[in-house]
Amino acid sequence: MERNFEEFEHGPVVSQSELIHVTINARGSFFLNRRAIEALGEPDYVILMYDRRRSTVGMTRAPSTRKNAFRLKRKDRERTSRVIYASNFCRFYAIRPDETLAFTAPEIDKNGVLVLDLNEVKSVRKI
Repeated sequence: MERNFEEFEHGPVVSQSELIHVTINARGSFFLNRRAIEALGEPDYVILMYDRRRSTVGMTRAPSTRKNAFRLKRKDRERTSRVIYASNFCRFYAIRPDETLAFTAPEIDKNGVLVLDLNEVKSVRKI
């Protein structure tokens, strides 16, 4: 009997905790999981950047002495995720999500910048 096997190209499911996960909420707060913090080099502060043409946010580590550095704050004592309160950044660049959005393709570029494309998001609304 001849078999016509087809190879499964997708591989195993990857746990969400193993991926970089970043969200933005309607108040202009960014939430970064442990993997995102590690990928940035575990900074205490970051600089926020914006590419208007591509609607893309960039984050890169920064010294605390930079006047435009945003502090990565702990959400609570037990969690390793961090939050950046960036309502002024979002207001300045007219980033106004109606709900909490997760970036579906966050990546660290060759310069160590966390790239967050606002065109590649999904709702994380709990039903």
